[in-house]
Amino acid sequence: MNLRKVITYIIFLGIGISLLYWRYSAIPADAREKLIENIINAPLYAIIVTFFMGLLAVVARGLRWSLLLKPLGYEVSNLNAVSSVAFGYLANTAIPRSGEIARCTALNSTDDVPVDKLFGTVIIERVIDFIMLFIFLGIALATNFESVVNFFKKIAEQLGINISIPSGTALVMLTMSLGVIIVGISTITKRRRSVSKNKAKQSRIRGFIRGIGEGITSIKSMENRGVFVGYTLFIWLMYFLMSYYLIVEMVDGIGLFQGLWVMVSGGFGMVFPSPGGIGAYQEAVVAGFNSLGFTNIEITYAVANVIWVTQTIMLVIAGVIGSALIQRARKVS
Repeated sequence: MNLRKVITYIIFLGIGISLLYWRYSAIPADAREKLIENIINAPLYAIIVTFFMGLLAVVARGLRWSLLLKPLGYEVSNLNAVSSVAFGYLANTAIPRSGEIARCTALNSTDDVPVDKLFGTVIIERVIDFIMLFIFLGIALATNFESVVNFFKKIAEQLGINISIPSGTALVMLTMSLGVIIVGISTITKRRRSVSKNKAKQSRIRGFIRGIGEGITSIKSMENRGVFVGYTLFIWLMYFLMSYYLIVEMVDGIGLFQGLWVMVSGGFGMVFPSPGGIGAYQEAVVAGFNSLGFTNIEITYAVANVIWVTQTIMLVIAGVIGSALIQRARKVS
């Protein structure tokens, strides 16, 4: 990791931690005690169920990935594919946006699949994820129209009309937006600098791009598309349930589609490139609750933190196990 990446990482980590501190310090002293009490007393059985739902989603992602590779002529080990996905999530938790490359290099080292083709299949997955997120957002919008509109309207008003320093939701969304812009500019700059003047390097680049293209088109010749769709639906069902199960256990009176909107709003927080979405995820979840009229901060912020901590611990444990299995597979091969 070069110095610029280290500085960028420290900046976004600092922003995420600052968001946690800002939120906690803004809560009245008496409410802080209730917040901590709610976190400590979160239903253990709900935490365990949520943990395993997240783990099942990781496993399903690995199995789905192996399906994408079969049309390219690569029969990879399902265990290695799942382990590589878990390792990728671990890398993402530590260094945002590093998981895709990490999981591709991991499976390349165990099953000798070219990285370019692996990366092409990952692009396909990201496109499908975007479609699923759009579907979930559409359902949330249709079932919580006023809340969703007010959510974005408030952001627009605070960022566009109110010139004073933004607070609450506006502050969170502003920092998230700035983070996305910085990452986008950085990516574009890197791609421009990576264009080599050397013809041999240009040829390798073209070959790499062709490999990515082959990975992307692998879905066209997939035989088990029904199984692939099934895995996709299962993954996103787990994403929803692992949030909703804890939400419904800790928040009285919340409905199914309201829980869906909270899950989607939390996804906005994960866009911000702080490690694991720390700080930004919690703020986005609280903002989602607020838009629905659930403004009891010692409950909503407790839920956000319990979900985040549970899933982060799950990803770290799964990633460590996945890393160990990858190392063992390398020795065997």
